[in-house]
Amino acid sequence: RAPNRARTVSHPPNIQETRTHAGVCDATVPPAQRAAALPRLGILLTVFDRDFNEDLKKALREWVNSGGVWIAVGGTCGLNDLLGVEPIPPEHASWGGGSNNLGEGYLVRPDADQKHPITAHLDAPLHFFGGLVVRATTSTSLAASQNEHGQDTDRPVLLERTVGQGRCILICPDLTGTVVHIQHGVGVTRDGVSAPDGTGPIADAVLKSGDGAVLDWIFDRDPVPGAHGLKAYLRPVADQWKELLLRAIFHGATEHNVPLPLLWLYPRKLPAIAHLSHDTDGNDPTLFDKLFATVAQAKINSTWCVILPGHNAERIQRLKDAGHELAMHYDAMTEGLPWSEQQFDRQFKELTAMFGDEPIISNKNHYLRWENDADTWNWCVKHGIRIDQSKGASKSGEAGFNFGTCHPYFPTTFEGKMLDVLELPTYTQDLIVFAPETLFEPLLAAVKKSHGVCHLLFHPAHWDKPGVPQALLTAVRRAKEEGLEWWTSRKISDWERARRGVTWSNYQPEEDGAAVTLSAGATLEDATLLWLDPQPRDAEESFTAWGFAFRAETTTLKPDAPFTTHAAH
Repeated sequence: RAPNRARTVSHPPNIQETRTHAGVCDATVPPAQRAAALPRLGILLTVFDRDFNEDLKKALREWVNSGGVWIAVGGTCGLNDLLGVEPIPPEHASWGGGSNNLGEGYLVRPDADQKHPITAHLDAPLHFFGGLVVRATTSTSLAASQNEHGQDTDRPVLLERTVGQGRCILICPDLTGTVVHIQHGVGVTRDGVSAPDGTGPIADAVLKSGDGAVLDWIFDRDPVPGAHGLKAYLRPVADQWKELLLRAIFHGATEHNVPLPLLWLYPRKLPAIAHLSHDTDGNDPTLFDKLFATVAQAKINSTWCVILPGHNAERIQRLKDAGHELAMHYDAMTEGLPWSEQQFDRQFKELTAMFGDEPIISNKNHYLRWENDADTWNWCVKHGIRIDQSKGASKSGEAGFNFGTCHPYFPTTFEGKMLDVLELPTYTQDLIVFAPETLFEPLLAAVKKSHGVCHLLFHPAHWDKPGVPQALLTAVRRAKEEGLEWWTSRKISDWERARRGVTWSNYQPEEDGAAVTLSAGATLEDATLLWLDPQPRDAEESFTAWGFAFRAETTTLKPDAPFTTHAAH
C-alpha cells in the first residue's frame, strides 16, 4: 500500500508463516495466474483489502458456485454480494481517511452452547487489532464483536455463506496484523504500564520485552487455579487466531470433500513437545552441580544459557558429554554493560571460545532485556544464532503467553522483511520462586491443546530453595505423562527448519481420493503425514489436531528421495 493509505489488512505475507508452520499443503498463486488457476483449486485463501479486476471477479463467482471454497481475510476484494456482506463506511469523512476499521476489540461467539467448527476452540473473547467493518446481508454471522472495553457492538466479525455448490467465509479482523502485533509487541523505548493488581510491576526503569506487550491485563488474563489473587495469560491468543484460520480451511475442506494433506508439527504423532532452559546467573559451581544432578535424574536434555564469566572447562565439558545444549545469555543488565551490538558481539565471541568453538544456536537475554524493535533478532541473525527466547515474562503477573504464542515463529520487521531467527517465548520462570507450582497444569493443558512447546525456565541460583528441584521433576514427569518429549532449543530449531524445507508437488486428485509428493531438504526421522479424514475408520491411524480428525502415517523423509502419500475418501 502507498504511504498514508488506510488499510484493513497489515502484514499480509505473514499468512505464509502461519500456513508453513502448520504444514498445510498449498501453493501461492501469482496475481497474473489467479483466474486461470481457480479450476485447479479446492480452497482459495485471500488476505487482501483491494478490489480484484472484473475478469477475476467473474471467474471467482463461477468457481465458488461450482463448488469452490473461498476464505477471505480482512477484505471483500470487491465481491460484497458473493460474500453476503456490505462494508460500512467511516462515520465521518476525513483527510487521509478511507476504509472503516474495526480498531481494537474482541471476537465473541454468539452462543457458547452452539459451537461452530471454526470457533469451537474458543472459550473466551478473542483479542484482535484492526480489520474490516461490515454488516451481513445474505451471509450468516458466526461471531459478533466487542470493543476494547468489552462492550458489545453491532459489528459481525466472522461470516459464512453457502453459494451454489460452494462456500464463502469472511474473517473480518486483520488476522495477520493481529498475530504479528501480539507476538512482536511494540518497540521498547520506555517502561510499559504495570498491571492494576500489582502482580505485573513492569514499570521498573529497566527496558525488557514485556514493556512492549500488547495483550490486556484485564481481558486476556485468567485466574491461576489454586493461587488466590494471581492471574496469568493462560490462553495463547495469537495461536488461537492461527487455529481459527486453520479450522476455517479444514471446515471448508470437510464440507466440500477436498482431500487435504499436512506435514504434522512433530515426529511420531506427538501432540506437543516440552523444553527446559536454565540461565546460569551467578555461575555458582555448587548450585550448578545440584541442578545438573536434578536434570540427570529427570532423564532429559536441556538448554543452558550461560552468562559470563561462565563456568570452568570441566563443567562445560560435562554439559556437552551429557547431551545438553550450550547457549548464550546476553547480559545488558549488569552495571557497566550497556545495550549495544558491540557488547553482544564481545559476549558471543567469549562464550564461543568457552564452548570450545562450538557454534551457538540459541540465545536468551538476561532479565529478558529488550530495547527498540528488532535489535536482538538482527544481532542473532548476524551472529548465526538460529533461535531466541527473549520475549516473555519477567514479572509473576505476566506469566503465561504474554506474547500470545507457544509456538516458535519467524519474526518480521515493520517493513515486512522476515528475519532468519526463530523466536520461542519464555512463559514463566522458576516455579515456586517466580510463580506458584499450580501455574504449570493450565500452561501444560493450553500447550497441548494448541500443539505447541511447553517452555519452562529454571535457574541454578534457586537450587537450594525448598521445593524447587521437586517442581522441576514433577513438571517433567507430567509432560511425559501427557505424551510430550523434552527437546533442547537446538533440536527445536533444527526440526522446525527441516520441516519448513519440505516442498509439496504433484498433487493429483484420484478416483478414491488424492496423492501428493513431498521432497525434503534434510532428513526428518519419523515424520508424521496427515490427511483430513472426516470419517475416521482405523483407530490406530486416527489422529486429532485442531479439533479435526486426520488419518496419520509415519515415515522418514530423506533428501533426494521424494515420498508420495495417498488418501482415500
